[in-house]
Amino acid sequence: MGPVFAETEIDAPREQIHEYLMDIATRRELYGDSIRHFRLLRLDSRGVGAGARFQFRRRSAWTDTSIVASERPRRISERGETGRFNRTTAGTEWELAESASGVSIVRVSFWTEPTGMAKAFDRLTGGAGWHRRRLDRAARRLRELIEADRATTEPVGVAGGNRYATGVL
Repeated sequence: MGPVFAETEIDAPREQIHEYLMDIATRRELYGDSIRHFRLLRLDSRGVGAGARFQFRRRSAWTDTSIVASERPRRISERGETGRFNRTTAGTEWELAESASGVSIVRVSFWTEPTGMAKAFDRLTGGAGWHRRRLDRAARRLRELIEADRATTEPVGVAGGNRYATGVL
C-alpha cells in the first residue's frame, strides 16, 4: 500500500510535540478505538528503540512498531511488521515543520510493503482509505491533546513485564 498521510496545524512549539511523540506509549491515545491490545515491547517507552505491539480492530492484524530514528525536532521514524504472520513491512513517519506564523505543521505518513498473497489481498480490501481516516483522527487527537495541554500518558502494560502492582511484593 502506497503512503497515506494526514496533516494538521498545532499551535505549539514543535519541540514540545516532538517530545510527546518520542514516547511510543502515546500511540494508544492517538490511535484511539482503531486499535486494541496495546502493549509496550520494553520497559522504557521513550526514545529510539522503544516499541509497541497492538492489533488493528478492522483488519484483526497485529502490528509491531519501533522508533528507529529521530531528528530532533523535525522527524520521527517508526518501522515494524504487520499483517498475517507479520510478513508485511510497515513504516510510519512523523514530520514536524514550523510555519512563518509560529504554528507547527505535523504530517504523519503510513505505508506497507506487502509481499506474496498479501499484496493481492491489500488491493482487494482497500485498506488505504481506512488507514487514511485512522491517521486523520490521530492528527486531530494530537492537536487536541497538545493545545489543551493534556499531553500526558497513562501507564501501559509491558509484554512480559512485572504482573504485580507497584509496591506489592
